[in-house]
Amino acid sequence: IQLVPVPRSFSLSRREADIAITVERPTEGRLVAGKLVDYTLGLFASRAYTETHGLPQTPAELGRHTLIGYVPDLIVSPSLDYAAEFSADWRTSFAISSALGQAEAVRSGAGIGILHTFVARSMPELVAVDIVAPIRRAYWLVYHESVRPLRRVQIVASFITKAVEGERGLFV
Repeated sequence: IQLVPVPRSFSLSRREADIAITVERPTEGRLVAGKLVDYTLGLFASRAYTETHGLPQTPAELGRHTLIGYVPDLIVSPSLDYAAEFSADWRTSFAISSALGQAEAVRSGAGIGILHTFVARSMPELVAVDIVAPIRRAYWLVYHESVRPLRRVQIVASFITKAVEGERGLFV
């Protein structure tokens, strides 16, 4: 089994990886895909930020706040370009390349950010900014159909699926 660091472009069809966990279900190629789990993203701020700056009461008020976001040029999937789903006027003040980096910036009080709900819930100093409903995305387990019969692929795919199933409550 070959593990590929993310976000790196790779091809399952060219056997550059045996298994991938993706944020979009593949629509082309001879790939086998199974949904692992749905997850949500929402707006969050630290308690310290809210004490100093308050919270927006409407999506239009987001523009008056410091917004933590992603680097658009580094988006590896269209489903990860979601800022406009929270506000048509989203203007990132601090662009950070990783989701965990964004969470740490929000946690430190740098501003309001779009975070994975399952990550934000693990940080008690964060509060939800409930002016826009969270958005839903999914993680998919994907491999090329030619490796389906390989025992090592079956074992790893089964392990990942069972591990995610065992932690499904985190993603609700």
